[in-house]
Amino acid sequence: MKIFSPKNKVCQRGMSLLELLLYIAILSGLMVIISDAFISLSKGRGQAEARSEVNSAIRFAIERIKQDVKNASAVSAPTLGTPSSSLSVTVSGVPVVYDVLGGALRRIENGVVATTTGNSVLVEVPTFTRLENYNSLLDATTTSMQVAMTMRYNSLSTDWSYSDSLRTTITFR
Repeated sequence: MKIFSPKNKVCQRGMSLLELLLYIAILSGLMVIISDAFISLSKGRGQAEARSEVNSAIRFAIERIKQDVKNASAVSAPTLGTPSSSLSVTVSGVPVVYDVLGGALRRIENGVVATTTGNSVLVEVPTFTRLENYNSLLDATTTSMQVAMTMRYNSLSTDWSYSDSLRTTITFR
């Protein structure tokens, strides 16, 4: 009969090739999962940033146009019922024109050009339509301006692609 003693045990140090391959496979799988999570987070951040930028730009542009239309004393363009890509109003005796050049919405006040949108947002051709409603009982005409505009994020990457449209009607005072 053989007696087992720790002195007779052969010491093995290191690892076998099979164990090494198993560890490498497990670590590779973890790296794939972690890198996929980082890619998904990056894509989500890009879409959120593009959405935020476009929504902010369209909201600012519409509010600026609303302010000028409500304070306008006269409307030069567009003519009644004819859609136009530019808007011309007179605010406090000063001519104000809105148009698009190179994808940027411009506000031209008394010949001074100011860009209403930044470089990160492109404006598709806006549509300004003048509307009038005549009330025969009061013998009064209400004039409104319908504004339709589409903006998109200026990026070639599909991760950052986003566009939004807005249509609103503004009544003159």
